[in-house]
Amino acid sequence: MSYEPESVVDSEEAHRTIVLIAYILGGVGIFTAFVPILIALIICYVKRPESNGTVYKSHYDWLISTFWIGGFWFVVSLVTMLLGVGVVIYFLLSIWLLYRFVKGLLRFSERRAVV
Repeated sequence: MSYEPESVVDSEEAHRTIVLIAYILGGVGIFTAFVPILIALIICYVKRPESNGTVYKSHYDWLISTFWIGGFWFVVSLVTMLLGVGVVIYFLLSIWLLYRFVKGLLRFSERRAVV
């Protein structure tokens, strides 16, 4: 039995699948609960170091920054709910998150980096 290193093509296809799963979890998390988004974040942090030199590194970075920026504004919306402004902030945040996921998925489908 011999060990053959993983080819670059196999590695890129593996990252492609993992990034797609992360996008799906993130998108589902917008409409359901926070847990799928958290799972996507963990996946991105674990797999990102292995993606150097591929277009998928930018997707991992994109998803991670989307999580942290979105998380900040989610907390702001919760804190300001009593003032009545939180609902508006949450609505705008949801639109922004949808934009980020759609833009990322479009670049993903074109096998291009997210900028």
